[in-house]
Amino acid sequence: MPLPVRFFDRMAHYEFQGSTVPIVRFTEIGSTNAEGLARLARGETMPVWLVADIQTAGRGRRGRLWTSELGNLFATLVLPNPAPVANLAQLCFVAGLALRDAVISAAPQVPAEDLKLKWPNDLLLNGAKLAGILVEGGSDGTGKAAAVIGFGVNCLHHPEDLPYPATSLGSVGAPTAPDRLLEALDIAMAVRLNQWDAGNGFPAIRADWMRHALGMGDQVSVKIGEREVVGRFESIDARGAMMLRRRDGVAEIVTAGDVALLKPE
Repeated sequence: MPLPVRFFDRMAHYEFQGSTVPIVRFTEIGSTNAEGLARLARGETMPVWLVADIQTAGRGRRGRLWTSELGNLFATLVLPNPAPVANLAQLCFVAGLALRDAVISAAPQVPAEDLKLKWPNDLLLNGAKLAGILVEGGSDGTGKAAAVIGFGVNCLHHPEDLPYPATSLGSVGAPTAPDRLLEALDIAMAVRLNQWDAGNGFPAIRADWMRHALGMGDQVSVKIGEREVVGRFESIDARGAMMLRRRDGVAEIVTAGDVALLKPE
């Protein structure tokens, strides 16, 4: 069934069946995450999806450019006051699971076992990057903690000039319209946010995430600035930090870094 759409100016607002979160569409915008943070600063008090056909200043972690071409999904979920500040980092894992759920629902041609979550915020398909997630903290109009969760998903195509493998649903024979994926993601986020319960349910989220994690139990390399750490990826802790067992036997907690899976020796 086509989604009901009511257009006004350059935006459209519509509700998916079963969704209580309004959706605002932009034909073109700099960054949906930046718009979400600006809305929070202006006093936004209710959750809202911000969706763009094209982003001109999309970004990933650490300010990296995110290529934003027509035909892929660029969406941000704005969450005023979702949880205590200490629990906001957990949203990355909530969102990762929800996005994996959504791809399985919207593109059933893709084998679920081929979809892996890469710490802390990527979704891989057959070892190549299919999507990235960017969670940013802010505050609402009353000063309470808030967050925006940005999703960039390669639905129909993917960039070729990257230092790492990338893929799209279209390139594996499962082209999926961005709106179809967003509909599934809206439902999946509601389910996973309820499971998370502002952090009270993170043990279950953590267990589910680790079941689908790339490299869990394997040797990985983590680049932290100019430093590189090699060790066995043992787990993630209650904050979502990586628990790494270095080759010298020392346990190290990694809160940020770029992970690469090492080939067996």
